[in-house]
Amino acid sequence: MQPLATVYFLTVRSLREAVRNPAQEVGNIFVPLFFFAVTVGSIGSIAADAFGIDNFTGFQVPVAILSAASSISASAGLGTITDIQRGYFDKLLLTPAPRSAIVLGRIAADGVRAVIITGVIVVVGLIFRTGFDTGVFGVIVLLAGSFFFGTAYSGFNAAVALRTGSPQAAAAGGLLLFPLIFLSTAFAPKEVFADWLQVLATINPITYILEAQRSLIIEGWNALDLLRGAAAIVGFGIASFTLTFLALRWRTS
Repeated sequence: MQPLATVYFLTVRSLREAVRNPAQEVGNIFVPLFFFAVTVGSIGSIAADAFGIDNFTGFQVPVAILSAASSISASAGLGTITDIQRGYFDKLLLTPAPRSAIVLGRIAADGVRAVIITGVIVVVGLIFRTGFDTGVFGVIVLLAGSFFFGTAYSGFNAAVALRTGSPQAAAAGGLLLFPLIFLSTAFAPKEVFADWLQVLATINPITYILEAQRSLIIEGWNALDLLRGAAAIVGFGIASFTLTFLALRWRTS
């Protein structure tokens, strides 16, 4: 079986599992939107005076997108563990399917789900008048970025699942993003931070992903921000996929 065909069929299988478990998908979208509404409702009225941000609603949309991505990333790990425990993973290893494709199917499904949830968040944001300065093409770029970030971040959970075989460890892997979000420019510009927090935000890749997404929504096309955001996603991908394939080698050796 060709590698791309294997990835496609296993991606479709993972998406069908998600469709059969709608409660989980509702949670994945409800929690980020809840915090989005609370943050905008509590800070939005003072953001212009305190931070110089006129469109704080648009400023917060990327935070909701990344939070949703971290929530859905757990499924790659938990789904892989379920396959291992049921023996399905071992059966796939006996087929001609490339071993890397077996894992990539799960990861790609998380990328697709990230795109769908991002679309929902963008629509909600537009309802609340975030605007979208780069128009339809900007939305397409944002959705593409969400796919690549979703797959890159999902790789960390897949690596934990393959290495430990523990549902608890795989679920905890999804929490990695939350401290990174809070140590970034998620809720205010870097310029208003204390000196130590400015340093952490500057070296935090999430800061550059947020700035790239914000440039699409509230600033217009900014090539430097987009390049920095793309580089941060690539860095996440290199790190996560390296860990994933090392864990896969350990699992199948």
